[in-house]
Amino acid sequence: MTPDRPNGMPPVGGMNVPLGVWLLGRGRGVGINCFAPGMQPLMAALAPTVAIALIGIFGAFFMPAEQRGLRLTQALVQLVCTLLQLVVSERYAAFAGRKGLWSRYATASLWCAWLPLVMMIMAEGVMRMVMPGNASSPAAVAGVAAGVQLYSLWLTWYVTRVGLMMTALQAVIMTVLQTLSAVVLFGLLWLLPPHYNALVDLLGGV
Repeated sequence: MTPDRPNGMPPVGGMNVPLGVWLLGRGRGVGINCFAPGMQPLMAALAPTVAIALIGIFGAFFMPAEQRGLRLTQALVQLVCTLLQLVVSERYAAFAGRKGLWSRYATASLWCAWLPLVMMIMAEGVMRMVMPGNASSPAAVAGVAAGVQLYSLWLTWYVTRVGLMMTALQAVIMTVLQTLSAVVLFGLLWLLPPHYNALVDLLGGV
């Protein structure tokens, strides 16, 4: 059974990215209505990731020659991973007959992807205030990172289910496919020079 289309528009009306992220992040499906369909909103949602990659690439050329390859890889990995997951989601949406809903879903997904990072930063800040002596311990950092990653998986599933009007099982399949694509990419990065272990950065440097 396909979930009902979220009805209603948030009070402010129109496209409102922060409100949409806030609502979807809390499990409120109406948040999808804060995002507009089409390529222009999608490109705007992708722009921060592209900008960060370009800044990283520029900075890599100021590093010593022996570190340049690794820095370039680090600068590009988030962008490549994001583009790979967009391709996977677009293909699966087309397979499931949801191609017409994909651009709005992809826009919402890109913006919502920043929420776990914000949560990670806030959680680390709270930990430093509550237990300053142990906030930087490997166990504490790993615990926070694991919790944030689990939330990220749930958020990916939920935005997929609402944005593409899929069943819970279809959304699980999409989430698994996107996660596997990232795992394959990380595996290749680790096997091939300069042997970058992306999982270390993903888990907060543990």
